[in-house]
Amino acid sequence: MATPALSQSCFVDLTPDQQNFNIYESLKQIAGFDIPAYDEIDIAYYGITNNIATVQYLNAGVPVATLNLFYSVQPPTTNDANLTTITVTYP
Repeated sequence: MATPALSQSCFVDLTPDQQNFNIYESLKQIAGFDIPAYDEIDIAYYGITNNIATVQYLNAGVPVATLNLFYSVQPPTTNDANLTTITVTYP
């Protein structure tokens, strides 16, 4: 038997490929968020600035996720405003 990639008891019965998959899935959850399958992105800006208000992900024209961006001055009125928060919402 191959040496397990992880030594924790909850992983010893898994093959190395299964262990790597579990590591990948955990990292995806820690590192960010999942965006469902999409085929289009719609970006909305604040007024005439270069500051993004929302990024909407769509699949066949139906929204699957939306990123909302917030700045230190809300709404931003000048370019390159200081981004403070990003949230994700799902329909």
